[in-house]
Amino acid sequence: MNSNVDKIKERLSIVDVVSSYLTVEKAGKNYKAKCPFHNEKTPSFFISPDRGSYYCFGCGEKGDIFSFVEKFEGIDFLGALKLLAERAGVDISSSYNKKSRDDREIYYEIMEKATSFFETEFSKNPEARSYLMNRGLSDKTIKLFRIGYAPNTWRSVSDYLLKIGYKKKDLEIMGLIKSKDENSFYDRFRGRIMFPISDSSGRVIAFSGRILDLSSDTDKSSYEEAKYLNSPDTPLFNKSNVLFGIDKAKNSIRTRGYSIVVEGQMDLIMSHQAGFTNTIAVSGTAFTDSVVDDSSERDGNESKINNLGLVRRLSPNIIFAYDGDSAGIRAASRSAMIALSLDMQVKIAILPLDKDPADIILENADNWKDIIKNSANIVSFHIDRICKSTSDIRQRGRQIREIIFPFLAMVGSAIERSAYITEIHSKTGLDESAIIKDFEIYENTHSIKKAENKEINNINANIPSRRDHLEQRLFGVIFWQKDNKNIQELRSSFEESIGSDLFQNMHNRHKPNTDTLAFQAEMWYGGKTDALAPDIKEIALSLEEEILNEQKLLLQPLDAEDKLVKFNAIAKRIEEIKQNRSL
Repeated sequence: MNSNVDKIKERLSIVDVVSSYLTVEKAGKNYKAKCPFHNEKTPSFFISPDRGSYYCFGCGEKGDIFSFVEKFEGIDFLGALKLLAERAGVDISSSYNKKSRDDREIYYEIMEKATSFFETEFSKNPEARSYLMNRGLSDKTIKLFRIGYAPNTWRSVSDYLLKIGYKKKDLEIMGLIKSKDENSFYDRFRGRIMFPISDSSGRVIAFSGRILDLSSDTDKSSYEEAKYLNSPDTPLFNKSNVLFGIDKAKNSIRTRGYSIVVEGQMDLIMSHQAGFTNTIAVSGTAFTDSVVDDSSERDGNESKINNLGLVRRLSPNIIFAYDGDSAGIRAASRSAMIALSLDMQVKIAILPLDKDPADIILENADNWKDIIKNSANIVSFHIDRICKSTSDIRQRGRQIREIIFPFLAMVGSAIERSAYITEIHSKTGLDESAIIKDFEIYENTHSIKKAENKEINNINANIPSRRDHLEQRLFGVIFWQKDNKNIQELRSSFEESIGSDLFQNMHNRHKPNTDTLAFQAEMWYGGKTDALAPDIKEIALSLEEEILNEQKLLLQPLDAEDKLVKFNAIAKRIEEIKQNRSL
C-alpha cells in the first residue's frame, strides 16, 4: 500500500502546488517562475512536472512539493504534511501512534486540547461572550478564530490536561502552567479571554489572553502586569517568528497582492470580519522592536527580518495600520524600515489619533475601507509630516537627515532613491544637489545598510538551511535503516568523502533526534526501501557539495600557496559531483 506521501504526490502535482504560491509560466515542457527564496529580477526557478520537482539555477534550492511547502511556509515536515494532506483529501491520522510520536507532536496535541477546553469554557461564560459581542464580534467570527475563555481559578486547564494523561513537565514547557516549587504549580492563564496563535499550517502553538474580570477571589496582583498576557517562548513558539492570523490571511495576501499589518488581536479579527482577510497582527511578537544599529544586537534583528519572510514571499506590498498616535507611528516606522530593507513596497494607513482599527470598524466599516484605500507611501508620509511641522528650511533639512535618510538607506533601488530625493526637493524646497551630497555623507558614516544587507541575502535564517535539510534527510534514513547493508555502505562512503571528524560531528548533532528523523524518513518513503539507495546517494552528493562550497568560502582570500592548492582541489571535486548526479 502506498504511503501517505505517495498518495499526496499522486493527487497534487508539483505545478499545482507551486503555482498556488507563485506566478508560473510555461517554458517548453517545464515551467518557470521568480524564485521565492532569493531576490531576482528574471525567473531562474524551474518546475519539472515529469520529475515532480523544482530547481533554482540562481540559489540552488531544489526539492519536491513537501520541501517547497516547508521552505515557503517556514514549517517543519509534519506541518507541510498536514497542509498538503488536507489539500489532497488524504487522511493522515492513522500515521500517528503512541510509539512514533515525538515530543513536538505531544506539544501540538496539548495545545489543541487546551484550545478545545478554552472554547468549551467560553460557551459556559456569558460575560466573556457579552464582552466580545460589545466589541463587535459575531458568533461566526468567534468560532472561526476559536476564541475561548480561561476560568478564573488556579487550576482549570491543568487539571483537565493532567486528567486525560499529559505530564506536568510538558504543560510547563508549553507555558500553560507556572511552578512555585517542585510540588506547587498554577495555570498561567486565569480569568482571560483566550486567543489561540497558530503557525502558518493552522496548528495552535501559543495563546494570548486578555484579562476579563478582576472581581474574583484569586490573587488580583497577577493581573496587574499586563492587560494582555502571552505565552512564553516554547519549542513550538518563538514570538519573533510568528504573526497572529497568518494561517487565515496567507491565501488572501497572495490573491489580493498586499498585506495589512495591525497591532492587536481585536484589530485583526475585526478587520477580517469587515472583509479584509489579508490582515495579520504583531500582537505577542517582537516584530515592532527597534531597528538594530548595533552589531551586538544582530541576532535580534535577524529574527525580525525572519518575521517578514513569509509575508514578503506572499506579496511584496504591505500596509502598516497601527494606532494613529505618536507611539503607533514610531512603531509602524520601525517595522516599515525592516520591510524596505527586504525590497518591499511600504505604505502606512493614516488613522485618527484617538482610535484603533477595531474602534473604527465597529463604528463604520466603510471608514476602514477608505483608510486602507488612502494609505500613503511611508517615505512620502514622513516628508509631508516634516513639511507640516515647520517651514524653516534649516529645520526641514535637519529632520530630513534624521528621519528620512534612514529610510532611504534601506531602499535597494537607486532609481527609487533618486525619485525620493526629487520628491524631498519639490516638497521641502531643499537644494537637490545638497540633499544628494548629505545623503552620501550619511551612507558613508552609517553602517546600518551594510549590516542589514547581510541579512537580506537570507531572509529565511530561521528556516533550516539547504544543508540542514539534506543532513536531516540523510541521517533520518541512516537511523531508520541501521540494518540495511546498502544504506550503511553509502554511509561509510559519505564518511570517507567528507572525513571522519566532520561526519562524527554531524552524527552527534542529529543523534538526539534519532526517533523524530527516523519517523519522518519512514513516513517519507512509506516503508518502500527499493528507491532508498539511489535517492540517498544523490542526497549525500548534494550534501558533500554544500560542505565543499562552505570550505571554499573559508579559504578566501587566496593569499597563500596552500590555500590555492586546497581551493583548486575542492573546485575539482565539486565539478566531479555535478557531472555525476542529476539536478
